[in-house]
Amino acid sequence: MRSGAVAPKPVMHERLQASFDFASPKTRQQPSRFDRESLFFAILPDAQSLDECVSVQQWLQQDYLPLASRRPRSVVHVSLYCAGRSPRIPDRMIAAALRAGATIQACQFELTFDHVISFLLAQRNAIVLAGNGGRELLRQLHVQIGIEMSRLGEDANLNPNFQPHATLLYDRDVVPRIALKEPVVMAVREFVLLHNRQGQSGYDELGRWPLHARG
Repeated sequence: MRSGAVAPKPVMHERLQASFDFASPKTRQQPSRFDRESLFFAILPDAQSLDECVSVQQWLQQDYLPLASRRPRSVVHVSLYCAGRSPRIPDRMIAAALRAGATIQACQFELTFDHVISFLLAQRNAIVLAGNGGRELLRQLHVQIGIEMSRLGEDANLNPNFQPHATLLYDRDVVPRIALKEPVVMAVREFVLLHNRQGQSGYDELGRWPLHARG
């Protein structure tokens, strides 16, 4: 995929609730998210869309943010549902998340990302792919997981206004909303449960569940 941009629109900074992407402008005075563990469900990109994400990442760094920190391709994902954040994730929460994931019944779909925006975070801003294609289906999956987690005695960390996104870079600067010439289309065929431990750069995959093919 050859990635590019139309003329930038006025700067627009997106705000994201902590229940979905683990940070928001409201958390600026709170301890760093890197001081805690997180347990969350996510969508992992297929091989083609991951290559396209990396292509956009390289273009952004070359044309806009030369000093930005790249997100390693091995951890690029779309956040689906945050089960919890704490200095140490309790075993009972992991067990509940595994049980919840196994109960989910949903069909395969596609996510479409057609622009880049900045999320204002506590330490560094996240530069992300964003778009509304498939947003409602992702939201339905998010709600299903929240209902199951609540049924199993855990908090239902529901965010009805989340924005599907994939973080590509971190930087103190921001970029304006930039439309891609060609969208990144991610085939959602399964979802995973990931555990990010303190001091760990990657994630431990704890579970993976397929979605049903549409008949």
